[in-house]
Formats: sequence, C-alpha cells, structure tokens
Amino acid sequence: MTWIFFTLFAAVMQSVRTAAQKRLSGQISALGVTYARYVFGLPIAALYMLLLQTDLPTAFAAPAQVWGVILFGGIMQIIATWALVSVFQWRNFAAGTTFAKTEALQTAVLGAVIGVPLALGGWLSVLVGVLGIVALSYPANFRSLRAWLTPATGLGLLSGFGFALSSLCIHASSKQLGLPPLQAASVVLVSMIVMQLVLMTLWFLWRDRALFAALAQHWRWAAFIGLTSALGSIGWFTAMSLQNPALVKTLGQVEFFVTLLITWRLFKESIGGKEWVGMTLILVSVVLLLYTA
Repeated sequence: MTWIFFTLFAAVMQSVRTAAQKRLSGQISALGVTYARYVFGLPIAALYMLLLQTDLPTAFAAPAQVWGVILFGGIMQIIATWALVSVFQWRNFAAGTTFAKTEALQTAVLGAVIGVPLALGGWLSVLVGVLGIVALSYPANFRSLRAWLTPATGLGLLSGFGFALSSLCIHASSKQLGLPPLQAASVVLVSMIVMQLVLMTLWFLWRDRALFAALAQHWRWAAFIGLTSALGSIGWFTAMSLQNPALVKTLGQVEFFVTLLITWRLFKESIGGKEWVGMTLILVSVVLLLYTA
C-alpha cells in the first residue's frame, strides 16, 4: 500500500513544518507565512516532477476544467493555511486547533456529497480518529460555552473546511490527467503552487510590498518551511491520488504522535491523561483504517 508510506512521510514533514510556521508567524503575517511555503517550495516540487520524468504533453492535453479544479483547490488551500496560522494569534487557540482537526470528518462528509464515498469501516475509523483529536486538544475549560465561541473556533472550522475541499480537488484532478498516480500528483502539485504564487504575488504587490523585505530578512526560516512544506505536499498529494482523501487525512493524524514525542524529548513536557486517551483513540482509528482499507 504505497499511499500509507506517503501519508506517514507527509505527517512527519507536516509536524516539523507546523512548528516552524508557528516560529515564523511571530515575525511575519499569517498570509506571509503561507506565501513563504510556495516561494521556497516550488523549486523542490518542480525538481521532483522532473525526476519522475513526467509526461507533460499528456498532462497538458487534459480538459480545461481540470485546471479550474486545481485552481479552486489552490485558493481553498491558501484560505485554509491562512486560517490555521491565524489561530495561533488568538488566546483560545486550543479550541480553534481542535476544530481545524475535524478536517478528516469534513473531507468524508463533503466527499460523500460529491461522489467520493466511504465504506462503513472507513466512517468508523474517521469518527474514532476525530474523537482522539478532540481528546488531545480540547480546552481545559471545555464545559464553558465561551471557550468554544471565539474567533479561533471559526478560523479552525474554516481551516478544516478549506483543506477538505482542497484535498478533494487534488484527488479529482489527479484522476483526470491520464498519468500514473505519482506523475499525476506531481503535476497537480506544481500547477497548484504556480497558480498560488501568481495570485499571492499580485496580492502582496498591491497590498503589502513590505512582505518581500521581511521574507528576505527571515529567509532561513522561510526556506526551511518551504522545504518541509514541499516534501510534505509530495506525500499528501501522492497519497490522495491513490486513496480516498478522508482515509489519508485519518491516517495522517499520527502526526500528533510525532508532535508529542518532540514535546516530550526536546521540551521535557509531561504527557498527561488526555494525551494518552487521545493517542489510544487515534491508534484504534489507524488499526480500523488499515483493516478495512
């Protein structure tokens, strides 16, 4: 099952990238951090596509609507990334992060609506995984309604929704390029990044030219984010070209194991009861997924 390898690789890269994004978000706007991913990630993604000896003439012969789907997916990914990075700027970011991690469930629901359904075992795996995420990241005062009714919660839901739509666009467009899955995923990835770069460059030239100087000043962190983002995207895009995106996102929740391991080993923070409950539920969801997929 090739998709499992690519998903696990993507999850590790994403956990590292998220930590770097949080570091850079203190220096650059949320949208600027998103832009850094594409600026420094494009050369790596393009090199990967060339190393695969991708049949570009066949890809470019795809119907015009394929490129429209890729463009829409790219716009939704920009919005989702901006929303996720913005969550960290709010005091109650734990609630926002929790709702952002409903991405797998939102992908499953939206997929069922547009014709990418899950079997019963897949639904069970997704639901158990979401419960695990909630157990890991719910606010300490979760019984208070005020803890949930915050801008961070809205941003978290928007992030999950945007990533869900983007994932489904990646899955759909890669199926219509007439290429082997790895090549198709690389074409979708490079095409999406190019479109995102054009849109965001025009935006910053119009609204915030100071960002370019800020990126130059913090280029080391920005380049690291671009590297880990490109590697992670290669994993995500390939896995989603091979498998239902909802299942890919569910398996990808093992990212939390990596994050907790980093927290425990590097920052010497203890792992409490809710972390153990959450990790157990995620592990159960992964076993269910692998058994039924």
